[in-house]
Amino acid sequence: MRIAWNEITYQPKKFVLIEFLIATLMFMVVFLSGLTNGLAASVSAQIENYGPLTYILSTDSEGVIPYSSVTDNDIEALEALGSSDYAGLVIQRAAITRGDDSNTLDITYFATDHNTNGTLEPAVIDSDVSASDLKVNEIILDRAFEDEGIRVGDQVIDKMSEQALTVVAFAKNANYGYSDIGFVSSQTYAAMRTKTDPNYQWQAQTIVTSKEIAADDLPSDLMVADRQQVIDKIPGYKAQNLTLKMMTWVLLVASSSILGVFFYILTLQKLRQFGVLKAIGMRMRTITYIQISQLTIISLIGMTIGLGLAALAAPFLPSSVPSIMTLSDTVIVAVSFVVTSILCGALSLLKIKKVDPIDVIGGNGE
Repeated sequence: MRIAWNEITYQPKKFVLIEFLIATLMFMVVFLSGLTNGLAASVSAQIENYGPLTYILSTDSEGVIPYSSVTDNDIEALEALGSSDYAGLVIQRAAITRGDDSNTLDITYFATDHNTNGTLEPAVIDSDVSASDLKVNEIILDRAFEDEGIRVGDQVIDKMSEQALTVVAFAKNANYGYSDIGFVSSQTYAAMRTKTDPNYQWQAQTIVTSKEIAADDLPSDLMVADRQQVIDKIPGYKAQNLTLKMMTWVLLVASSSILGVFFYILTLQKLRQFGVLKAIGMRMRTITYIQISQLTIISLIGMTIGLGLAALAAPFLPSSVPSIMTLSDTVIVAVSFVVTSILCGALSLLKIKKVDPIDVIGGNGE
């Protein structure tokens, strides 16, 4: 280890470039990992916030909540199982404007009924207001709407029905399908819908309960999904998440391979030194230890700098760039980066093993 470190400090200029490259690549990998988590949260955060609940949907919806419809008969069948601890949920994309502003803001309504037990409650900020307490024409907005200048007590206008809604609180991390959420009661939602469709009657898209229910106990037109299954069925979530994760790992492997190429070039430049070491009796095991030690030191230093830069940059990202760095993902990425870097760099040992001291010292080696 000392020999490996001494070489690094003896020729710092040579290794500073490598460290700069490693730190930059590590920063890119961690940033992409954070972006993957952030985009996933912007799609599914509210479903995650609700916790491990059971969702009952119509089978023809294939697990997509907005495509589902649960009838009164379905609810009676659920109650017949002795389950009264449930809430109905409707998810609907819409648009709102401020009372004094024509600027249109995208929103997704989460309308609930039978929510007396607080099954579906947002994470409200600095307020005792809950979704189950909402009165007619009251709304809880995601905190992102504060950036638009909206405050508690202000009124927003539903663009389709032109219904005025009073903001009573804000919630954190209330996102679904790349949209910020507005929580309303079933009465408010039904009133808005009847203004554009006089025949509309409230009908939950899904019934949500904290109890575990077997699909075999329900009518054939109903299906059961857990939290992750519901999230996976959010349009675009699975494809986006898989693509970004694949890009992260491809970038990580590519970064490690670049380090391996650099280290291989350094090895070619030092073949004469390795020939001398072999000639004076140094065993291949010792040379391997020196090389692996140097690889580990270089990887750890570059990884640490890259992680530090990513952590420092995160607070300065605009709110429009959703980035979430989690400890578990950061540790996995960091450890994987170091391990793959060592493995790629260790390929240079094959070249060292073939070195003939007589040829190299005599000038006949590569």
